[in-house]
Amino acid sequence: MIKTEFFEAAVKHGFYGSDIGGLYGKKDNVRKYWEDFSIKDLLKPVILDLLGSKEKIRLVDFGCGSGEAYELVTHISPLERPTKKDFLLSSEQIEIYLGLDISEAMIQQGNAIYRDSKNIHFKCADLSKDYPFLNEQPFDIYLSTYSSPSHLTGEELQKLVEKVIMHSSGKSYLVLDLFGRFSPEWPGYWLETKEEMLPYNMSWLHLPNKLKSEEVESYYVKYWDVTSLTEVINRAAIKLNKRVKISTKDRSIFVGRHIDTGFFNSIPQPLRYQVNRLFDRDYEGRVNELKADFSFLNCYKEKYPAVLERIIFYQNKWNTVVNLCGALIENNNDLIKELIEASDSDLSEELKMLTWLFRNRQRFPVDNFWASVMGPQLACVLRNIELSLPEGLGCGHGLFCIVEIN
Repeated sequence: MIKTEFFEAAVKHGFYGSDIGGLYGKKDNVRKYWEDFSIKDLLKPVILDLLGSKEKIRLVDFGCGSGEAYELVTHISPLERPTKKDFLLSSEQIEIYLGLDISEAMIQQGNAIYRDSKNIHFKCADLSKDYPFLNEQPFDIYLSTYSSPSHLTGEELQKLVEKVIMHSSGKSYLVLDLFGRFSPEWPGYWLETKEEMLPYNMSWLHLPNKLKSEEVESYYVKYWDVTSLTEVINRAAIKLNKRVKISTKDRSIFVGRHIDTGFFNSIPQPLRYQVNRLFDRDYEGRVNELKADFSFLNCYKEKYPAVLERIIFYQNKWNTVVNLCGALIENNNDLIKELIEASDSDLSEELKMLTWLFRNRQRFPVDNFWASVMGPQLACVLRNIELSLPEGLGCGHGLFCIVEIN
């Protein structure tokens, strides 16, 4: 007789649960393969710089949740290959990781997950008024991810920045990840307003179901553009007589959480969902639904010309890639040639690569070539265009800012 105790225990612990994939939810494919990747790519030069002068790094995480940023920084690929190291920064190279969060439940969960790691600590803190990191030795990286500092008002954020600059010693880095004011997801927030904190919600957690506005619970956050953010940082630096170097990047311009919901602009576009399908090796992305159309933002062209220029520039490159894939499917060689020749050198090389891949699909014996090979490569090209854009303006779902403090 077959013993079933092992299988019953495995079912009880969820190991045989339904695998819903990464098309929706907090940790969907875009989060894992676009947003996490982008953050790790931006943090890599910071960590490399610090490791050039020290063996171990001290890290404090603002709005840590249960320690997800720890997993990010310890899973960044090495710069050189071959290498004996799996990741650029190992757990042993982190002298201390201190996670701070206002949620007691998050702190308890973090402590439970990392209870066996002596260099990982969590504390409950309201960063609008409580700064327990000041009781520790200076940190090398003062980190935030996924818009956690946007829960602070402008005045509260400046105070936090001042505390960080005052606490830092030698060369260190402050990393801020904030909601971008000029995201296509919420054009109503582009206009100047007397209200500093504006509504946000997590209705995207319920996709593919659509919620009515009265069913959604909102909370208030601050949306930032690069001018207002750099003003806050520079004021804090001048006040404390410290030198800072600021770099910014727009994150998730067309694949933000509310692109698909249309909750804040009433014009939903299934861009995040379709990119989720591209990254998923079981689903074909629907190329015709990947077309980006932000013509409804043209009314802001005179007031915010630089923002509109950046969004339209990215949209044109995005749609060129999508159009090429459509032409490949239709075997439209004239259009393929035209798109490649009309593109700048960097994009032209990406288009040539996709064309070669499609035309040599017989070399990739998989169940579904588009789902397993072509789709993920197409998604990476779209992601690479965003990563290659100049300094951020605040026109992404997130405005990512790295401050070098000396």
